[in-house]
Amino acid sequence: MIKEKTISRSVRLICSSGLLLSMGMMAQPTFAQEGVQKVEITGSSIKRTETEGVATTQILSRKDIEQSGKTSIADVVRSISADNNGSISGSFTNGFAGSASGVSLRGLSVSSTLVLINGRRTAPYGFGDDGQRSFVDLNSIPLDAVDRIEILKDGASAIYGSDAIAGVVNVILRQNYVGQSVSANIGQSSRGDGRTTSASAAIGFGNLQTDKYNLFMTIDAKKQEKIWQKDRSDYIGQADARPWGGRDQRAGFITSGNAGGSNALGTVRPVSATGGTIAGRGVQQLPGTCSAANLDPVGGTSLDNAGGGCLFDPVAYQTIQPETQNLNLYARGTFAINDKTTAYTELGLFNSKAKTQTTPSGLTGSGFDLVNARVNITGSGPDQLLLPIGHPDNPFADARARPRWIDTTRPRTADLETTVTRFLAGVKGTVAEWDYDAGFLYAESKTDKTQNGYYRQSALKAAVANGTFRIGQGRINTPEVLALVSPTLKNSGVTKSTSVDFKATRELTQLPGGPLAIAVGAEYRKEETNSEATPFTNTNDIAGLGYSAAKGSRNVSAIYTELAIPVLKSLEFQLAARSDKYSDYGRSTTPKAGFKYTPTNAIAFRGTYAEGFRAPSAAENGDSAVAAFTNIGSDPVRCAVTKLAADCSSQQVGAITIGNKNIKPETSKSYSLGLVVEPIKNFSISLDWWKIVREGEISGSDPGAIVTNPAGYPDAQIVRGEPTTNFPGLVGPILMVKAPYLNAGKTQTSGLDLDMRAKYDMGSNGKLNAGLVVTYMNEFKRTDADGTTHEFAGTHGDVNLSGDGGTPRTKVSVSLGWERGPWTLSGNVNHVSSISDTNEIGGDCLDVDANGKPYLGCRIASFTTVDMFGKWKYSKNLEFTASITNLFDKMAPLDVQTYGRINYNPSLHQSGAVGRYWNIGGRYTF
Repeated sequence: MIKEKTISRSVRLICSSGLLLSMGMMAQPTFAQEGVQKVEITGSSIKRTETEGVATTQILSRKDIEQSGKTSIADVVRSISADNNGSISGSFTNGFAGSASGVSLRGLSVSSTLVLINGRRTAPYGFGDDGQRSFVDLNSIPLDAVDRIEILKDGASAIYGSDAIAGVVNVILRQNYVGQSVSANIGQSSRGDGRTTSASAAIGFGNLQTDKYNLFMTIDAKKQEKIWQKDRSDYIGQADARPWGGRDQRAGFITSGNAGGSNALGTVRPVSATGGTIAGRGVQQLPGTCSAANLDPVGGTSLDNAGGGCLFDPVAYQTIQPETQNLNLYARGTFAINDKTTAYTELGLFNSKAKTQTTPSGLTGSGFDLVNARVNITGSGPDQLLLPIGHPDNPFADARARPRWIDTTRPRTADLETTVTRFLAGVKGTVAEWDYDAGFLYAESKTDKTQNGYYRQSALKAAVANGTFRIGQGRINTPEVLALVSPTLKNSGVTKSTSVDFKATRELTQLPGGPLAIAVGAEYRKEETNSEATPFTNTNDIAGLGYSAAKGSRNVSAIYTELAIPVLKSLEFQLAARSDKYSDYGRSTTPKAGFKYTPTNAIAFRGTYAEGFRAPSAAENGDSAVAAFTNIGSDPVRCAVTKLAADCSSQQVGAITIGNKNIKPETSKSYSLGLVVEPIKNFSISLDWWKIVREGEISGSDPGAIVTNPAGYPDAQIVRGEPTTNFPGLVGPILMVKAPYLNAGKTQTSGLDLDMRAKYDMGSNGKLNAGLVVTYMNEFKRTDADGTTHEFAGTHGDVNLSGDGGTPRTKVSVSLGWERGPWTLSGNVNHVSSISDTNEIGGDCLDVDANGKPYLGCRIASFTTVDMFGKWKYSKNLEFTASITNLFDKMAPLDVQTYGRINYNPSLHQSGAVGRYWNIGGRYTF
């Protein structure tokens, strides 16, 4: 029997509390028993008797997941301290990947974080994040079937291949189950909305040792009701945040330039015979009534609204939590062919339906016509929408009119239905002292999207020209006219992954520290993507809706090997290498090396060095293009002259990016160095430093960088509108920036992970366990292709990433639990540090008033919440649970910059918008 070291017990203690600092790939669900059974942990293919390894791995057990009070895997994963800017919140429904959820370890985006199920890949979401970045939708993984989640926090391309630059999230589902159970849960916010109901059942039979088989199945159904943002108080529930030190983000302002506000009354402006503005004749509001609360008579104090305007509140159309329905089925069968051979199969089926909506559409827009290779602007210029003379809503008898209007009764909506299918069949066993595992996997993800409320600009022009389409308050357009100008838009996104893999491990010989072990493996897979564009967006014919499409397929083959070398009882090395060949660009070879040194039973040092890469996706090097909208800090050309808030504050512009068949893969180097200390029994501390340098980054159109330094991007094009009447000799506002994907510069990020764990046995009074997890980001430095360097750590940057979520330096989680007999009670404190409202360290404030004074002191406040969980095991078969998230109903800090939602940041502070939320449930085991 192998004797276990004190430090091994320490790390197993960490594991039992929910966090394990180790290395490895976990293909099996079996945990190490007291010093005799070998295990595999995410990041290695070699089984070992001690679970602590050379790299930092965080493990969330089934118990930890339950006690978190979270109701989805997405919420659990996105709450870990290593998740940062670029993650995708399911509440951000306006993006290309609306209602999906993705994790971004170390802030390096969802495309650099590899998500596995039982150690193997699955199909990514049908639509890429921002039309570019491929990711696995965490919502598609069944909560009730999860055994644990392992998060490897350093580069793992040598073990897993592309996409693992920032790390790996490996979701381990149950591998065998005997029995029957049913459970149900219901949750609701303290405001009485957002109700979530779920029910699940599991059945399993067959003992693998005695019956030679095990079969089990779980089914999980969940329904989530919407939460309207307007139903929250203060600045969360309205766009005008001036009473709380923010800015007014209502829409419909009439500015002193050319812009007439799109609002419920509608505005018109006479134009000359050539379509230009007429000196001395400005924007005129159409007849109608406007409430005093929405009338804006004050000029020059907010976004240069010198002309006033009848405003409307976009918050009235936004949801904090969308309406969703999920159904998840998971089944597994395991069959013992003989004493040394086991066959297994898995089937997963997931279906999700989501309903989302946003503000009503304006009549005009700007974008890039890909078919005719030209910029198309219907708000001004030669392509603009105009009311002809004689149109019933054109008050000018001598001139055509440029219209602006929204129909407040017709919000833009999107219904999304996602179906994910995953089938796995494999065999594992032992032959000639080699432990092997071979499998076949097919995974497919399909999302069907149906959108309504958008205008087709060519049809709208025709209906306006013949007078059948009306604008203005109280105007009613017939269903026949609306069907022509605002058709239902349908498109689908499908991804497929088909793979065959094989790996084998064995011990080669004995070294002074233990057996020299080797792992070898090979994999072949085919990846397919067909993400359809929304109809008519290829010609920029849908106002306010960007174009995104990608189609491609490729074959990937790989071989890899790994060595575990225990040269001494106190010193072990890990060496690994992998070579991947991609049919669409070539071969990449990535090594990894690590060590663990244990000078005494109470302390261990470890470290890793790894090289990585990320292959271009079909959206980046395929037949693809993306036309989207993003924010830039300011317009340096106009701001220097006008000094107006409209030019000197954050503003939305179009970003058009074209696929580049010559794009190269991103490459990376990652480093880690740390220690684990157990100074006394049942108390452990670990501290790890990490650094990741990613070069040749595949970047889409970055309007901020291009606008700041256009000379550094010779292939880019900045498209501006016509000059404004208040500055007729100055170039007009920026409408869009167009550029191809390119390998642009590098990112360097580094920081510290601290983990402290303790247990205390109080005898008849129960047991206590406590934990502290801190991630501190020391730097997040990006160097552009032109050599310009930006430091984003602690700021709202990079504003171009998903939802403009910001890069907080510090994320903290503190836990305290008590168990006694049938009772369990635990609490968790979650903290996110404040960030500056700048795009980078030393940068100008992103949001200033008309006098140039920053809102909120140019800072978004820190955010701390408390969650509670309790369980009562009434009998051997029946248990009840209850949880409260955001116990003290802490409101999300005011954030006037993020475009994920108005006035709050869903990436960092979602629970502060939802408010206090309770959940109760029960489980009965037969």
